[in-house]
Amino acid sequence: MATVSSSSALLLVHLRSVALATQAAAVLLAAGVLGMHLPLTIDGLILGALAGMNALAWWYARRGDEPSAWVLTAQLAVDIGGLTAFLYFNGGYANPFASLFLLPLAVAATVLPTLHTAGLTALVVGGYTFVMFAFRPLPHYHGRLGDSFDLHLIGMWLSLVVAAVVIAAFVARLAATLRAHEARLAELREAALRSEQLAALGALAAGTAHELGTPLSTMAVLVGELRAAAGADQRADLEVLSEQIDRCRDVLTRNLTITGQGRAEGGGRLGLQTWIETLAAHWQQTRPQARLHLTCTGPGEPPAVVADETLRQALCSLLDNAADASASVDLSLRWDTQSVQLDIADRGAGIPREIAPRLGQPYVTGKPGGLGLGVYLARAVIERLGGTLDITSRQGGGTLAQVVLPLAALAA
Repeated sequence: MATVSSSSALLLVHLRSVALATQAAAVLLAAGVLGMHLPLTIDGLILGALAGMNALAWWYARRGDEPSAWVLTAQLAVDIGGLTAFLYFNGGYANPFASLFLLPLAVAATVLPTLHTAGLTALVVGGYTFVMFAFRPLPHYHGRLGDSFDLHLIGMWLSLVVAAVVIAAFVARLAATLRAHEARLAELREAALRSEQLAALGALAAGTAHELGTPLSTMAVLVGELRAAAGADQRADLEVLSEQIDRCRDVLTRNLTITGQGRAEGGGRLGLQTWIETLAAHWQQTRPQARLHLTCTGPGEPPAVVADETLRQALCSLLDNAADASASVDLSLRWDTQSVQLDIADRGAGIPREIAPRLGQPYVTGKPGGLGLGVYLARAVIERLGGTLDITSRQGGGTLAQVVLPLAALAA
């Protein structure tokens, strides 16, 4: 069933309020100031009934529910019927407010399906045709504003102003809503494209991990044989090489094990500061040449979090980028009751100007031999957790990667 956005329904309520207020003011002006004899009781009942319907529509729209096209069609049909009754008792088609018949049609043509709009068009034509032949004429007027014809011209001007303002406001608001929807759809398309790219990279990574298992095992065997036959000086270097091979195998095994799982199995809950200190210590083992400076600040005790393996990899990737840029890396952790912020800063050459606008896209990198996937994957992981990643030039030289995550996502 077709629906109409709650914002459009609420806007229609406001526009109807303007039209009703204008009609009521015109009746009071004609009767009170100009002394014309009008059916005030009947006019009051008609405008009051429309105002009551408008109040009900306002209450419905304020709930946030999207009304169906039939509900909005029924409201506009009541508007047309009320205007027809009002014109019948106040001069018929000669009443300058007859142009208000166009307002429900403008709304219908903008937000309702074709069939509903066609039905309302027939209702408007029927109502206008009715008041052409059946109406109570307005009393003749001759006073300070001229005769009845002069008063009719003034009324036509006023009704045109009201119709123009109401239609322009509705169409402008609807256009703004459509632009917002288009922007949202563009964001969703970009997110879908990123998901497809990540799925392709995940499949490629899984296949690569399987293929690397055999050569790593071969290398481990050969290093073991070389270490047994090597001298004392060479044995130390081969020991380091063996440790790095074992680490590569462990990483591949762990990644294949947790594929499709965000949380580390059996990791339990850790204090946030303990988690980041453990992460920093493990990363430091893989980059012993880098000098990492870690600071942790926040009110009270560090909150408890559940370790996320993909987040650990994302942060390590950002730390690797910083270590590639300079030998000294600063890692700052701050938390409050709502969020966690991590700043990773280096003193390198900064972001190359030619890639700055495209930083974070796949295969965009400023490092010689780099693949340009580290920042892209890190951003995907962080956004999956509801966070943001901003990479900017650091004041005084270098690059600053700022990660902000909702605490609820880490503690869940």
